[in-house]
Amino acid sequence: MLGFMAVSGIFGLRNLQELDFSVRLPDEIYCDIPAQLTIKLGSKRRLLPHYLLTLRLYGAEVDFPILRPGTVKEATVLVTFHKRGRGSITKAAVISPFPVNFFVRSNLFHLNAPYLVFPKPVPLHHRLADKDLKETGTTSQSRKGGSGETESIGVYTEAEPLKQIHWKLSARHDELLVKEMATESGKPVIIDLDMLHGGVEARLCNAAHLINSLIAEGKAVGLKIGEKIFTPGVSRSHRLKILGELANYAAD
Repeated sequence: MLGFMAVSGIFGLRNLQELDFSVRLPDEIYCDIPAQLTIKLGSKRRLLPHYLLTLRLYGAEVDFPILRPGTVKEATVLVTFHKRGRGSITKAAVISPFPVNFFVRSNLFHLNAPYLVFPKPVPLHHRLADKDLKETGTTSQSRKGGSGETESIGVYTEAEPLKQIHWKLSARHDELLVKEMATESGKPVIIDLDMLHGGVEARLCNAAHLINSLIAEGKAVGLKIGEKIFTPGVSRSHRLKILGELANYAAD
């Protein structure tokens, strides 16, 4: 019996060796909202598979029933971060009951996977006042919509209202064509964090929601946070930059 346990212990330990692990985090993570992480577990062996592996990472688990030699398996896990700001995942564990279920053995991976958590977007519970959003400049952006001037002609997809069908052009072609309209998104705005209501965390959450919702509408958005002022923009990199400023803002 002791010999059997010794042999099973050796096989169990070897089952957890010669593994390679990596994790990729998204560049858009929000506090208290599950984020999808991509993990890769690989075998550095030339012979013998790994069996019954479970990877534990930041409270999440994913199973790998078999990992063949020289292969890499990819999986996704949902992880929730409960604090905004910068951090790093420094370790993950792989466990296994192999070869028999007497003992569960484990091995640690040491990591350096930095991340930045944005405030959780929370809609404002009050009507937005003029002082909360400062309109700036006269530039407006146009995007496709249902009103305004004709921006282009496109093929009818059944999603457009019948009133947008360009009947004269359609009569000259073998398919229905529609007028794609442009709508004005309005003047760029700057969100002044100090002018929002509530404590610091509440204002940060409201500002995150405003940034995402207004840029999604095509409006150029800037930010005034403390002494820093960021000019309005609509690009994804600009949005992530000003959200990052909210994430790193000092707590109460």
